[in-house]
Amino acid sequence: MIANLITATERVRRREQKLRPELKESRWTFRKNPENLNEDPRAGLETLTQSNLATGKAYQVRLAFQDAYQLQTLQQARCRLQAWCRWVRMGSKRFGALLTEMEKFANSVEKHMAGILVHWKHRITNAFMEGLNSVFSAVKRRSRGFRSMEYLTTMLYFVAGKLRLPTF
Repeated sequence: MIANLITATERVRRREQKLRPELKESRWTFRKNPENLNEDPRAGLETLTQSNLATGKAYQVRLAFQDAYQLQTLQQARCRLQAWCRWVRMGSKRFGALLTEMEKFANSVEKHMAGILVHWKHRITNAFMEGLNSVFSAVKRRSRGFRSMEYLTTMLYFVAGKLRLPTF
């Protein structure tokens, strides 16, 4: 979810960069969280966010969405996300076509609100499954040359099950 939001922020920056050349070297500045920036990019970020740019607004929107994940209760999260969606729409009206990507993301959040709120209800994520999927993809890349799906399946069981071959 956050990756999609970062991508939407990047699209806003690219679109606005065509109109405002000062955004040319700011790609990684707007991709990182403020606490992960060094002194030089942090000063540049403060200047850019204060200069009434759509990219600065998109960056603030992204950080506000990330802050919602720090909330403790389901009700707080629901209220914050609904308010966040309204805020994005208001900003979209102000900046017009530059923030359409953010508005699309807000529509996606509203559409999938029930699924997003499961995070607060059960405190679960799909991080383990994403990691396992990455391991399986690596095994599939290594298994080029296996002649059947049976060999691939066996290799997946060995890797995912952390099985050891006996040594004699």
